[in-house]
Amino acid sequence: MTDAASTSEWRNAFLPIGVRIGERWEPRGGGVLLLERPFVWLVTARAVVTGCADASPSVWVPRSTGHGLLDLGQTMRDFGLEWVHHPAGLSATILPLNPSFSVKAFGEGQCARVRDLQPLQPTATIGALYGTELAAEQAALIAACDGIVSSVNPRSGEILSTAPLLSRNAGAPLLLTSPHSGQVALCGIVLGNLLAAETDPRAMPVRFSRAICVDAALELLRSEAAKAQQQRATAATEAARRGTPPTEAQP
Repeated sequence: MTDAASTSEWRNAFLPIGVRIGERWEPRGGGVLLLERPFVWLVTARAVVTGCADASPSVWVPRSTGHGLLDLGQTMRDFGLEWVHHPAGLSATILPLNPSFSVKAFGEGQCARVRDLQPLQPTATIGALYGTELAAEQAALIAACDGIVSSVNPRSGEILSTAPLLSRNAGAPLLLTSPHSGQVALCGIVLGNLLAAETDPRAMPVRFSRAICVDAALELLRSEAAKAQQQRATAATEAARRGTPPTEAQP
């Protein structure tokens, strides 16, 4: 696993999230990987977690042999992990890594803070392409939609961009892009699309993607709730090395 820095690497920092319904896999959203050493976190929109309801969430993870479906819910239970939440509408969980994973993750140095954003900067959203429901044995294609920063609210952390969010991809990353260097920076987590309708019915509504700044995600990963999850993950990893059941980590 390495940090995600260029447009050739961002695909492996995005994971489609969904649930199994019988033999079928149905998408519920997406998530982006952030590195808060020593752990890699999967950050998504809270609505995605709620949308999984009582079903065990699963994610498509890039591996050296191709994408594979990981039962995230079972993995979280094995490590005693839970989702942590931010009031801005974000959720996150630690993603225990496997040597076969070929994931990437954004470090803090590859994030664009809300104070650095301004209208007209180029952006892109990342998402999985769905036509019919995704079959359980095949991963969806990952695609990008480009646009610009439309507005930024430093107080609330809300970002509006003309880069639209693909259907069923809430929780996907909003990237700040550089057309010259090919570098990208994570600037937000997309919660959904927003339609600005005109009063004139003959006028087409304008669609924006609505994101929460990456500052909120970094704040979440450094919260007391996140530290408790780190303790649990550390205890479970050490117990696995010793071959003994993990004890409950104290917050």
